[in-house]
Amino acid sequence: MFLAEIFNSWQGEGGSVEGSAFGRRQIFVRFAGCDLRCYWCDSRAYLLASSVPKYRYEIEPFSGRFAYKPNPAKFDEVVDIILKLDTGDIHSISYTGGEPVLQTQNLLMLMEVMHDHGFRNFLETNGSRPERIEKIAPLTDYASVDIKDETSKATENWVALVLKEIESIKILKKARVKTYAKLVVTKDTKIEHVKWYAELLKGLAPLAIQPKEPIDISQVQLMDIYNVATRIMGRENVGLSFQVHKYLNVL
Repeated sequence: MFLAEIFNSWQGEGGSVEGSAFGRRQIFVRFAGCDLRCYWCDSRAYLLASSVPKYRYEIEPFSGRFAYKPNPAKFDEVVDIILKLDTGDIHSISYTGGEPVLQTQNLLMLMEVMHDHGFRNFLETNGSRPERIEKIAPLTDYASVDIKDETSKATENWVALVLKEIESIKILKKARVKTYAKLVVTKDTKIEHVKWYAELLKGLAPLAIQPKEPIDISQVQLMDIYNVATRIMGRENVGLSFQVHKYLNVL
C-alpha cells in the first residue's frame, strides 16, 4: 500500500454532529493518492501515490517525532506501527488521505485486522467512489463523507460528484455506519447550492459545515449558510466544524 503518514492525535474536525469523532483520540493512517484536485487541499504532496517514495510514522505516540519507511508500505510493518501507537485511550483508527478507498483491498485488510485487535474503524472519504464504498462499508464503524462544493474545483463535473457522494452516504447508512457529511465552504459558496445539498441530505445524514482554511468567509455569511441548512434539515442535524487541531498546533 502507498501511505503518507501514521500518527497519534485528536480528531479536530466534525464538530458535534452525530457520527463525528471530534475531540476523540485516534491513530491516523493517511493514504497517498487522490482522484480529486480541490484547490484548497492541505495534502497536495500526497495526491499522486506513485510520487510518494516514503511515508513517515510517529516513533512515540503524540511525540511529533518521526521516522521513515519506503513505499509501497509492508502490511505487517503498518500493523506493527499502529499497535505501537496505541495509548489505551484510542477511540478509533482514522483512515484518511488523499483518498483511502482507492486502495480498496489494502484498506479492507487493514480494517479487518484492526477490528480483530478491538479497534473501531473511522473512514474519511471524498465519497467519489460509491462502488468501492460498498465493499468497505461492512467493516466501517464511523464515516465522514465530503460534499464537494462547486468552489472546491475538485472536478469538472461537480454536480455528478455530489450525487456520487450522496450515493456513498446512502450505502454507508444502509450498512448502519455512523455517518455525517462534511461541507467545506468559502466566501464564494452559493446559498442556492447549500439549499440543494441540504435537500439531498434531509433525513439521510447530518451536515458539518466547515470553513476553508485559511478562513476567507465572513461570520455573517457562515451563519447565513448555517441557517439555510438548518431550516431544511432540522436544528439537530447541522453543526459547524473547524480544523481545531491546527489551532492547537498538533497533527
